[in-house]
Amino acid sequence: MQIRQALLTGIIACFIVLSAQISTPADDSYWAGVVEFSYEDKTVEEPDVYASKHLEKYIQLINSAEADPVDIIVFPEYGLNNIETASFVPDPSERIAPCNIALYETTVRDLSCVARQRQKYLVVNLVEKALCPEDNDSRPCAPNGLNRFNTNVVFDRNGFVIARYRKYNLFGENGINTTRTADVVTFETDFGVTFGTFICFDLMFDQPALQIVRNGVTDVIFSTMWFSELPFLTAVQIQQAWAFKNNVNFLASGASFPGIGSTGTGVFAGKRGRIVSVMNHLADIKLYVAKVPKIDRPEAVLVKQPHEKYTPLEMTDLKLKRDQIDGYYSTSLPMIGDTDFQSSLCQNQLCCNFTLNYTVQYVPGDQQYYRYRLAVHDGIRTFDGFADGAITACALLACTNDSLSSCATRFDNQSVVANAVQFNSIQIDGVFPGDEDVFLLPNSVDMSILPLEVEETEYSERLYTENFVEYKQIQYKLISPRSDLLAFSIWGRNFIQEPNSAKTLLHSGISATVVPITDARRGDSIQDPN
Repeated sequence: MQIRQALLTGIIACFIVLSAQISTPADDSYWAGVVEFSYEDKTVEEPDVYASKHLEKYIQLINSAEADPVDIIVFPEYGLNNIETASFVPDPSERIAPCNIALYETTVRDLSCVARQRQKYLVVNLVEKALCPEDNDSRPCAPNGLNRFNTNVVFDRNGFVIARYRKYNLFGENGINTTRTADVVTFETDFGVTFGTFICFDLMFDQPALQIVRNGVTDVIFSTMWFSELPFLTAVQIQQAWAFKNNVNFLASGASFPGIGSTGTGVFAGKRGRIVSVMNHLADIKLYVAKVPKIDRPEAVLVKQPHEKYTPLEMTDLKLKRDQIDGYYSTSLPMIGDTDFQSSLCQNQLCCNFTLNYTVQYVPGDQQYYRYRLAVHDGIRTFDGFADGAITACALLACTNDSLSSCATRFDNQSVVANAVQFNSIQIDGVFPGDEDVFLLPNSVDMSILPLEVEETEYSERLYTENFVEYKQIQYKLISPRSDLLAFSIWGRNFIQEPNSAKTLLHSGISATVVPITDARRGDSIQDPN
């Protein structure tokens, strides 16, 4: 009996490891790691070989010296396995550590074990399988009795599964199921931070992403295989903007396959801006480590890391989709010397006011240069046919010629491109519906496909009521000169406007005033040095 008791005690001691905290609730900050992970073509090898190879790379990153100071590590969407190698995942309420439990696939077992060995919180996206139906779900089930989900699984320092989020807003993803409603998933840590988590395309919707913030969560984990799109939705651009608007710490881990438009990883400290971020032009595998100040400690020291910033020429290797902006109402900026320019543009219920000061430089005839247009939009778009949504925007857009159809495109890598226009200041003002379901944010991107630093801009919102209707007056300003802008805008989603009730165009209009600052340059052509 004594021997049996000793063996049982030894097994329990091996299985339950006391948490080795790196950060504590008393600390002003915690340490996070986000992984940019090279996404490989899953058709080039057998699914089990693919999953095994990627699991090995994941464990190498977790065991690396770079990960030593980290409390929590986040991995990207669809980097680990696929439908053929989907795994069961314990219900977090059951408090199970799948390490060495044969019911679960090797991916889940080994990640549980390494989380325990390294004493790290891990957030890993994988394809999960689950018996159906679940929770009285009356929807048809697959003949094999299994649902498959795109799932973020959270392991604690002892390898227990403490949270499980199944992606609700799918972007295609054949063979993947969804829950009946969007789950709002959070989990607590031993360093005093409660996290929420969602996945990729979820960011474009109210549920569950914005509901997490409404519930008071200040730290968000985002796994993604984003397909970047000009002019408003390149990966780090929208990650920083979402974090800023909601004033949350945002831990984003991106799949890395620039040839299909996937890259974008970073850690963002709410309204204080990015700590570290990258948009790659070549596929890469790298762990980015950041010390993250807690949102409720505004005096905590924030150390921003230097950008991994690539040139516009290098970034032509990153494939970028183009938004459906041809329905925007727009006008071109006069390409004359030193100019003050004011314009008001309206479409449907939205009017935008622009006040700009910019300088146009001479460009030799053998070089290309970006022209610019001001644009306004209040209408519906499709997200590649997978969903439709209402968009509202006041924007300055770079274009490769004088037409709107050339905006949100770039010159190819054979072109010699000059930065012909320096924007000394930009101010955009708009009045939008005041409902919380109209979600607006400051939005910018430069020619390296990175957003401007928050210190280079000012953003403000003012709520007011007129005739018993609530409105938001929004102002977005550029306060540091820039000559490499691709877009600068107030951009957002209108969740209360149903996609199938797009409004008839009520009015489009423009008024503009051009005031050259230097009479000597008045009327100068961009290609006329005289």
